[in-house]
Amino acid sequence: MRGIKTLISLVIIFSFACTEKVDFPLPEDGGQRLVVDGTITDETKAHQVKLSYSSKFNSSVIPSVENAVVFITEGTDRHLLQGKGRGIYETDPLVKGEIGKTYFLEVTLQNGETYRAKSTMQAIGSIDSLRVELKKETGEEEEYYSIIGDATILSEYFMVETEINGQRDGTIRDVSFEDSKYLVNGQIIDTEIGYVEQDNSNLISGNNTINIRMVSIDQNYREFVSAFQLQLDNGDFLGGLFDGPVANVPTNISNGALGAFGAFAVAQREVQIQK
Repeated sequence: MRGIKTLISLVIIFSFACTEKVDFPLPEDGGQRLVVDGTITDETKAHQVKLSYSSKFNSSVIPSVENAVVFITEGTDRHLLQGKGRGIYETDPLVKGEIGKTYFLEVTLQNGETYRAKSTMQAIGSIDSLRVELKKETGEEEEYYSIIGDATILSEYFMVETEINGQRDGTIRDVSFEDSKYLVNGQIIDTEIGYVEQDNSNLISGNNTINIRMVSIDQNYREFVSAFQLQLDNGDFLGGLFDGPVANVPTNISNGALGAFGAFAVAQREVQIQK
């Protein structure tokens, strides 16, 4: 897939990306480890936590975790998530996270084991403008849609998600991240912040709506993403996030679990592509 050709690195990541199967290997003692993929944002919606168990490399079955008790709280309101099947747990659809608050995740399994994580929601800023240009890479025949914009970033780290006609675009293999300290006064000015290939399967003939979502992340989530990339780039990679002899992918989940929990603020803006 074409690399993002900008002065900054932007991302499509984990819960925000299209589903891509990732194998989490079993520990050497043959046991299973809990895998957590959870987020809460400043949007009013049902926020999700996905629970599964680690599995053998290239296994066709990822064991989901059912009948867990899952809470998200910021210390005042304690939200009990409802199980929806396939290891998915959701808050009430009226829940909305608040910028500046630290959110705590608590997961208790049927065997009584409890896992915890926390993340502080930073302000993200705003997307001030977007436009689309047809471009072509040097030496390539196919043109692509370059999404160029201006934005103001307030968070320490941030990522970007692209949606095409309501469908999230890309997979976890497209991950990168950005440290806002490399921006001048937090400003992104007339910069390519995304792209869409002309042959993208989510595009339809006629008018297409492209939604760009900028998302704030904290240092813990940034470190998780960075280590994830290193594992995917491992020359001996077999398909698992923790594949390889080192397998030191950090996590903010306690008690030996894998994965990550994040509290994100979101800024979004739409632009049209005519195909």
